[in-house]
Amino acid sequence: MNRVERRPSRYKPYLWAVGTDLETLPVDELVGQRYRVVAPYIWLDTQPDQRPSAPDTFPPEAMPYLKAHPLRLHVPGLYSVLERTGAPPILLLDNAPIHPQSGDLLPELAAGLASALPLRQANWLWQLWELWKNLGELGLAGSVLMPGNLRVDGWRLRLRELAPEVEPPTLADLTELWRSLLSPLHLSVSEPLRRLVNGLDAGTLDADTLSLELNQILLSQAATATTRIALSGATAQGPTQPRNEDACWPQGTQADGAQGLQVAMVCDGVGGHDGGEVASQLTVQSLQIQLQALLAETQNELRALPPEVIIQQLEAVIRIVNELINFQNDNQGRVGRHRMGTTLAMAVVIPQRVQTGEGWERVNEVYLAHVGDSRAYWITPDYCHLLTVDDDIAGREVIAGRQTWPVALERSDADALTQALGTRSGDHLRPHIQRFVFDETGILLLCTDGLSDNYRIEDAWANYIGLIVKDIVTLDSAVASWIELANQKNGHDNTAVVLMQHKVLVQPGAQTGSEAARTGAQQSASPVGAKLYGESSPQEEFVSAAESKPPAGIPRWLLAISGSVLLVGLLGWWWLASRAPELPETPETPPAAPAP
Repeated sequence: MNRVERRPSRYKPYLWAVGTDLETLPVDELVGQRYRVVAPYIWLDTQPDQRPSAPDTFPPEAMPYLKAHPLRLHVPGLYSVLERTGAPPILLLDNAPIHPQSGDLLPELAAGLASALPLRQANWLWQLWELWKNLGELGLAGSVLMPGNLRVDGWRLRLRELAPEVEPPTLADLTELWRSLLSPLHLSVSEPLRRLVNGLDAGTLDADTLSLELNQILLSQAATATTRIALSGATAQGPTQPRNEDACWPQGTQADGAQGLQVAMVCDGVGGHDGGEVASQLTVQSLQIQLQALLAETQNELRALPPEVIIQQLEAVIRIVNELINFQNDNQGRVGRHRMGTTLAMAVVIPQRVQTGEGWERVNEVYLAHVGDSRAYWITPDYCHLLTVDDDIAGREVIAGRQTWPVALERSDADALTQALGTRSGDHLRPHIQRFVFDETGILLLCTDGLSDNYRIEDAWANYIGLIVKDIVTLDSAVASWIELANQKNGHDNTAVVLMQHKVLVQPGAQTGSEAARTGAQQSASPVGAKLYGESSPQEEFVSAAESKPPAGIPRWLLAISGSVLLVGLLGWWWLASRAPELPETPETPPAAPAP
């Protein structure tokens, strides 16, 4: 991996400044002979190619930004710290919700809700709940309650800054935020949310039930949209590599409606002579088998399964693959850099049955899992969002509170992996899994670092996306173009690319609560508009997700999956042991930490 410390060329290095008395600084003033004031609290780095300053010891107010590094999809990071005499330091934040070309703050959540369709409104509410939980584990949940702090960037919710808690906020505080957001919501979203607010006021809802109900609101809205998914992928050895240790699925195109599992996978093998190739191919093949069983069982379920249940099962499947490779390593006596392993970026489409006011509908959830530094990007004609955070030394140093992200990237071992599938036992593995319900047309791009190195995607995405979403080029051709870019501009590594095209064909709108109040319209809380199949039926009352909780005990599909996983694991161990090649008598001297 050949990382360079620079920003993508199409983006300007706008920063959000946090500190006292900053609003009095005049526009165009140069702070620290480097940072130009563009607007109150918005500064521009005039020397982005120079390493930003960082103190030997970080002030307490800087530490939350380092600890929250894994949440970069929604949270800003610490770029630099400017010391001041007699005053608290100034924190400069990158990855803030600032438009990369204009330098303007992105819209507040309340303003975004007023013009958003019901599905996006529900999507933002779900992300707000997820942020509340994730930040709560870091003592930062109060950040979502700060006035003006929640911003919207297309489909995703972002925070302007973080607020350390003096006293942990309660669900009652979150309830007040939701109550303040009811007015601009469409009735199909506001009415079920209002019932949740009333239940929280009455003390009849706990956090688990609340999560189920919010998920039901999101899936009910997703059921009103007609979508189509297509997949295409390929790998390339690269112009300078003797062999190809990358693997992917699918190879070629898989159209929507194709029988079997809709899954995108890329793997980048590590581990010396023939080890990386074995690990990456084994991972792709084993995951396909196990995920087919998962898909078969979820399709037989009569109700939507909560994200937590599917995430747990996907993690179990990934751990089985990890043990398959780890067993092979132990069986062959591989140690150090000779232990084979692989990165993984995987997107699995899980169709869920959702009961709405008009009957049962199908909703496609996308679960994104990754280990290592293979990446996933969500790309539309308007933006390119990196969805994953690499498992590498640079990130480890940031999370540990020892270095800022820009400084950590300059380390000689910055890109060395901190985890990969198969290199160690499952006790050390922490796969990252997220659930997405995409509410717009776009491309989910999975790739290994042969393409993502040197910001190739961030620099070039706008040249490709329009041709893809308008069907001017096929997915196969788009994949080939990305691989050609990797070979020409990087060329130092193997490359694997898979594109998942998500098209929204129909997404109806609805009336907001304030509009209904003005017109006196009487509407129910069920989703409004055309459905996936047939004509609209009489609208019915919102079906409580709490009433359709899975029964106590272990669901039968979990038992079936567990049996399938165990069988695959045992067969895999036997197959690997029977085919295990012998190691050379004189192994190579282990070099430095590996990076694919």
